[in-house]
Amino acid sequence: MTHLSSDELIDAVEGLLPPERHAHLAACDVCQRELAGLSSVLSDAKHTSIPEPSPLFWQHFSERVRTAIDDDASQSGNWPSWIRWQVLAPIGVAAMIILGLMIAVPKQNPVDSPLALQAPEAPETLQASESWVMVTELVGNIDLDTASAAGVIEPGVAEQAVLHLTAEEQQELTRLLKAELQRAKS
Repeated sequence: MTHLSSDELIDAVEGLLPPERHAHLAACDVCQRELAGLSSVLSDAKHTSIPEPSPLFWQHFSERVRTAIDDDASQSGNWPSWIRWQVLAPIGVAAMIILGLMIAVPKQNPVDSPLALQAPEAPETLQASESWVMVTELVGNIDLDTASAAGVIEPGVAEQAVLHLTAEEQQELTRLLKAELQRAKS
């Protein structure tokens, strides 16, 4: 059988050791020596007097506790927990994407202005396509629904695009729309 554990030795001192373990204690010299040593230490501890702290200890105790709390608070910083890089980094990335979209996407003229009916000049078209390339580089390829939900494509853009089609492009659009309507009816 194994020797008594430290918990079992304490139980033996307190008289709470189970009978089968008590039988081991009676037969084992090693466990008896450990029990005698433990009893001696406990007896010495009971007879030792602990001096009372000085009166200044209690007078300064609350000040020491307050100082320790203040030191702990200053080490952790005074910033709220939501102002940490783990929170601010995603917010900063979102702000940069929004800023990039605001700069890259040109504002549309109102539909009722005379300029809206004129064909755009080549440099503006080139600039708009370059802007769109920059937007796709920033956010990747997005579909029309996602772009519309994000506000990238404003209402009336499709109508403006139709106004700028050539005669051949308008004929092809008409053919495609008729074919799609026929397919939808059947």
